[in-house]
Amino acid sequence: MTVRIGNLGATLFALWSRLFTLANVVLLFVLAAWLPERVSGWFFHLTTAEVVFEIAVRAVFMLVLAAALGTLLTLPILPFLLLRPLSRSRTVDAITRAAGVATVFACVAIALLTVMDSVVAAAHLKWFPKSIVFVAYCIAFAAALLIPKRRKQVVGSLDGLLSEKATRRTVLAAGLSSTALLAGEFVGARTVAASGLSRRASVPRRPNIVLITFDALSAEDMSLYGYSLRTTPRIDEFSRQCSVFNSFYSTSTFTTPGISSILTGAYPSEHHAYHLDGTLPRNYSARSLPHIMREAGYATAASVNNPAAYFLAEGLAAEFDLFPPMARRPERVIDPWHLIETVRPRPSFGSRFDEYSDMERNWVAVRAELKRFYPPFDNSRLYPFPPKLAFEEARDLLRKLPDGFFLWVHTLAPHNPYLPDEPYLGRFLQSGESFAGSWLRDQLSGGLDEIGRRRLRYDELLLEADAAFGSFLSELDGSGRSRDTAVVLTADHGECFVGGVFGHDSQFQSRPEIHIPLAIRTPGQKQGYRVPFTADQTSLLPTILEIAGLPKPDFVRPRSLVPWLQRDGQGAGEGLAFAQYLETDSVFGPLNSGTVGVIDGEYQYVLDLATGRARLRCVAEAHLRDLDRSAENPPLAQKLREVIHARFPDLPRLRA
Repeated sequence: MTVRIGNLGATLFALWSRLFTLANVVLLFVLAAWLPERVSGWFFHLTTAEVVFEIAVRAVFMLVLAAALGTLLTLPILPFLLLRPLSRSRTVDAITRAAGVATVFACVAIALLTVMDSVVAAAHLKWFPKSIVFVAYCIAFAAALLIPKRRKQVVGSLDGLLSEKATRRTVLAAGLSSTALLAGEFVGARTVAASGLSRRASVPRRPNIVLITFDALSAEDMSLYGYSLRTTPRIDEFSRQCSVFNSFYSTSTFTTPGISSILTGAYPSEHHAYHLDGTLPRNYSARSLPHIMREAGYATAASVNNPAAYFLAEGLAAEFDLFPPMARRPERVIDPWHLIETVRPRPSFGSRFDEYSDMERNWVAVRAELKRFYPPFDNSRLYPFPPKLAFEEARDLLRKLPDGFFLWVHTLAPHNPYLPDEPYLGRFLQSGESFAGSWLRDQLSGGLDEIGRRRLRYDELLLEADAAFGSFLSELDGSGRSRDTAVVLTADHGECFVGGVFGHDSQFQSRPEIHIPLAIRTPGQKQGYRVPFTADQTSLLPTILEIAGLPKPDFVRPRSLVPWLQRDGQGAGEGLAFAQYLETDSVFGPLNSGTVGVIDGEYQYVLDLATGRARLRCVAEAHLRDLDRSAENPPLAQKLREVIHARFPDLPRLRA
């Protein structure tokens, strides 16, 4: 491995290429250990070619990271090479040997930890002493280095990778593969940039439409729906001039299928976007709400600051005249995704949400280390997508939109992490606790008391989102445009803190997970109505079209809610709402697992597709995930089962 070159530039390149190669080895080990679990999930909603593409994206990212690490490790050596030109070769060889030993240690450690994690997960051995095993490995490795023969084997184990010819080939292959991937992305990039408003004709005789969706907003934590805390004072005020639906439900328990149902009027089993990182099929672009509105002459725009909803909507970005990037918190010292967006187009291949999620997860870990040297890197106590940013961006879009517009605003709040800003922090929970991350019921350490505290933080974040909405609405009303504007307020799904379901994204379809608000104010409306008619998110598309004076396309099956808007107190026990949880199924095959439920206004029936078992419960008891009263009323259970199969005839029909 000896470097036989005296030129400083050549010596630096030789050292850098070796360190780059060794960094590549370690990072590819990391990738190989981490990828299998991710790849198994990708096959549920990506084609084989797309899975290969996503693997390539991460491999190229590792190459870029290895190049950066090689550079960072080479720069501190430069002074020594300048001061001691006659010993450059020995210096490079010594550094290479040390780096090689560190590489072997890291690779074996990664393999060992991966095996231990697999054993622990497979055997449910939470007590397994992984830390003790790792310490034993460190001692054994150090002992091996004290034995000359073993030390020679360790030091020389990577010689084949570190020859001048091999390292040059590695650098060349890395450069070519990175260039090829970027070129392929540019060739296959989506044409989704906002087309601008210059060619859009205004629609002055039709009402403007503003659709506002909150993420993880349960109707049951809103003072609008009788919650004990005053969490939604501005929405309460807005509702006095609205038609408020008391029995309105989401079509699933998490973002992607719910937003897809809002935008298409279809259920998850129909639009197939029933994974968190799923996307709408290409043929649904022409069936989407923004497409229909745009074809009718409306100017269309969207402000979306939730990653899951944003990357889903990115597939429909060509249907929006204005589709700005996610409104992210400006206090972030460095935003890697923004840097990535500047050099990469939106590819028509793979999953952008998966790429964003992996980048964000790794950046959080890096940021936690960097904050030791520079405290502002630690923004873990700041909500990443404050609701005020989405509404500020929406106000900017309003200033650009001519009359005859459709504007969709989606804000992440009050979705976890529950991190309200001042002055909302401490409004309901005096404790200084910070619930900075996502949470699962098996990660809770404080029992029901902790759940209650988390709920109060959620309520504070909801109060902040309510204030941001109120400020936006005040400006809309003050501008005079609200006289010709219909405002629709709803959510993508709810949030649960009772009955054994905490958060959302569960198969149980607990009532607080799917019970969401719906408040509609038509142009000029001054009187409020309360409507108990039961409906779900699929009815929003035909409702918005009817308010806009547009015909309902033949492919839209659900009915509009417009006939119910002024039927105050009417419709109790009427109507149906369906919900589906299908994340355990692949989009490439028949549905054979997950749950499908129906609510008829008084009862909820949830069917497990894999087993044929079901749960029947009163809506008032539907927060109790394990409750089943089927045995008390078999005819009703059978009737609702048939209702599900009549609406979704392609679902498996298993015996109860």
